[in-house]
Amino acid sequence: MRQEIRSRTTRENIIAAASQCFSKIGYDRTDVGEICRRADLTKGAFYYHFSSKQDLFLEILDQWIKRVTGKMEHTGMAAPDILEAIMGIPDNFSPLFEEIGNQLSIFLEIYIKALSDPDLKKIVLKSYKNFIVFFAGILKKGIENGHIREMDPLEGAEMLFSMTLGTIMQGLLRPRSRDWADLSKKNIRLLLAPQ
Repeated sequence: MRQEIRSRTTRENIIAAASQCFSKIGYDRTDVGEICRRADLTKGAFYYHFSSKQDLFLEILDQWIKRVTGKMEHTGMAAPDILEAIMGIPDNFSPLFEEIGNQLSIFLEIYIKALSDPDLKKIVLKSYKNFIVFFAGILKKGIENGHIREMDPLEGAEMLFSMTLGTIMQGLLRPRSRDWADLSKKNIRLLLAPQ
């Protein structure tokens, strides 16, 4: 039992150190040695838990996506009005987005790198597919109860993902130029509200 707790603590320390490195110096300039120095661990300990920096990054991305989807599952699937639950995401989920702060640009950087790196593309596509399948399920429930307009739930989830990335990119480029949560809600209503 102690070994299991120690192993979990080491893994969490690696993730915390990597998150700091990625946000402060960027994904490319962060190497495994720097992560190990910040976590006060050996490279052997790192490679015991993660096969590569990319594997570690995927874990960070997956944990963040699980927190977002877990919160959405808790509030959205139980909500009487699915459209209103989805429209609440920009306001209710801002702490999760603030938590990763500078890492948003790193997530976008990884998506761009995945275009030319087949191994990284597999990793990114796994997270992407999880997002699409999760939101397609929510949209399907909303369509069935009349809160969401008739559409293919998978296509709707893909449109939500595209809209989210576009809004994130604009927010990164011009963070104080407008109320991005308000724009997101308008876009969600335009995309999903019954006509």
